Amino acid sequence: MARTVALEPADPLSVLNQAFRDAYAARREAVLSRMGPVIAQIDDVLILRKGGQRFEAPARTRRYHAYKVVSHVPLALHVLLASQKAGLDDDTRTRLTTMRGLITASATSMDSRGLPAEALARQHRLLAASLALVDAVLAANRVTQEQLSTFIHAQVPDLMKNAEDSARDQIDTMHASVEAWKRGMTGEERGQLRAVVAASHMSRPGNVAAQYFSITLGDTWEGRFHEEDPQPGKRVLSSEATFDEPAAFALLGTHVLDARTSRGIFGEETRMARDLLADAAERILADMFHTSPQPPGTATAESLKDG
Repeated sequence: MARTVALEPADPLSVLNQAFRDAYAARREAVLSRMGPVIAQIDDVLILRKGGQRFEAPARTRRYHAYKVVSHVPLALHVLLASQKAGLDDDTRTRLTTMRGLITASATSMDSRGLPAEALARQHRLLAASLALVDAVLAANRVTQEQLSTFIHAQVPDLMKNAEDSARDQIDTMHASVEAWKRGMTGEERGQLRAVVAASHMSRPGNVAAQYFSITLGDTWEGRFHEEDPQPGKRVLSSEATFDEPAAFALLGTHVLDARTSRGIFGEETRMARDLLADAAERILADMFHTSPQPPGTATAESLKDG
């Protein structure tokens, strides 16, 4: 069995390391306290910290969630049924039966949600098509891949329109909130304004809030693309897999403090944004495997085929 190699808590090196962490945390809090206004987007809420005060405003409305949940229904059915090669197994049949009742109840509730007429009709189409598939599959106790493919491809136009309406709801809601806050700021404060966006790692590329803040704060705008910008912006930060308010703001403080520290020590502002071991690891691996890394988007067809 492999033994633990971590230092014991009483080891002088452990104590020294904790002293470093404590000093760093204290310095980070000092940086945050002197920073200009900062906005964090965490789920449905925008949080502004300015001049020692905290303010909240909406980032989305309930329409956003209505579009999102209805869109999940055909996607869930596709995921659930894609692996069914023969008759339905008991677990799948039970899940379909449960989903049938939930789809029916959701369709009944849809008219009271205040959606625009066109959007309301779209939600009913998606739910009705999903219910029809569930009924057909339960009756036959099986599903063909052709049947499933025909179903999901027919829903794509409505799914993409739901995605557009969701994005518009969030952008319009955020913009109204942010502009109201900015009207109460001085020109200097608006110039200092930063933002941190809480997002899961999978959703970060093209994240709606990150795109919005990048444009409204004049930062680097990456749009929907996932390639890392070699010169990333400085006013918008994605807080990946962090949905806790103190952690999100602490990450922003870390980002600013690391940039200052990195510039002072290495003469390169983004050096500490990479793993401190990254450059050495790249050299060691290049020598070990007789190859070299490729920047995002430059992989050749041959290398992709070999992979």
